[in-house]
Amino acid sequence: MAFEPAVVFPGVLFDGAERYAKDVSAATPASSIIQEMGWGGTLIPEAEGGYGGRFNDLGSLIEGMAARAVNLPVMTRCGIVPAMLGAAPANAAVERLRAQIAAGEACVEFAGPLSRRESGTAPTLSSAAGAPVLAGSLEPVELTDECTHILFNAVDAATEEALVILLDAQALGGRTASYVTVEGRSVRRLDLNGCTPAGVGILARGAAATAMQSAGWRIAQAAVAADIVCTMNYALAETLRYLQERKQFGQALAQFQVLRHDAAKLYVTFESCKCLLMSSLRSLDGAKGAAESAAAFDLLGLYVREQAIEFAQAVIQLHGGMGMTRETLAARMATRLIALAFRYGDACSHVKALGEFQGAAGQ
Repeated sequence: MAFEPAVVFPGVLFDGAERYAKDVSAATPASSIIQEMGWGGTLIPEAEGGYGGRFNDLGSLIEGMAARAVNLPVMTRCGIVPAMLGAAPANAAVERLRAQIAAGEACVEFAGPLSRRESGTAPTLSSAAGAPVLAGSLEPVELTDECTHILFNAVDAATEEALVILLDAQALGGRTASYVTVEGRSVRRLDLNGCTPAGVGILARGAAATAMQSAGWRIAQAAVAADIVCTMNYALAETLRYLQERKQFGQALAQFQVLRHDAAKLYVTFESCKCLLMSSLRSLDGAKGAAESAAAFDLLGLYVREQAIEFAQAVIQLHGGMGMTRETLAARMATRLIALAFRYGDACSHVKALGEFQGAAGQ
């Protein structure tokens, strides 16, 4: 039962991310490393000072963290935010912000739901005495000291138009409450009710805002799936290592046929999810229409999220309950898989969206 995990997204970025993850695996990671290493500029064009990378480069960063189950806001700061800003209406302010992110001068964190499919409700923006007033809340938000701005989706209370808003992080004051998620991410809940910041930056509204949201949603679905696949890869290696080292009745657990069958199922699940991920990533190039592209990621999200939960359960079972010990790497990986299955949507939301797509295609 020999298995050596092959890197899913190889490259220089993976090498650096994995080294960092190994160094901090026993301590709390510092999210400031994203700025220090310039990872925020991975998807930003070279003309604006960025790396000019593609999704595979973002995947390298995600895999580096997944290899040691380290939690950093790579998905939001290096993926969702640049993707949304890249789809924003062209103007000097947005271009300047992208250049500042690439230079490490600005740190933008995404907050709240990406689409109507998620359970969270987007905040609303109204006007009182000529001043903008926000209502609602945002969570979970990985708001840290280096964050300069918060990017989130909202709804115009008067017209019900979609909005994308950029808010100065300093305007939030003490409107935050901290807590830790099940997988160990330190996040906050932002209370926006009655918030009247002096400069609410509306980056887009209406169709333009929807286009930004769609760009962020596609990257998010691809990133979640990539994180799940990469975590499966290293969780499988960790599980097989345990089965080979742990002995019972005088022989390694890896010699028991029923456990070998369970391990083989994990391998098949990993390979199936990996193949579907690689196939679905072609939908990021824009060759397909918006509806077809969304359906491809809905199918990907449905399959990998369902498999992630079953995979995590099997990993815990094969560890004989030791997977429930939080200090073990296997436990952190299993918890990560379950949490990812509910990030930016869940299997049910994808089923509903695919049903709507099929209904529209049949008309």
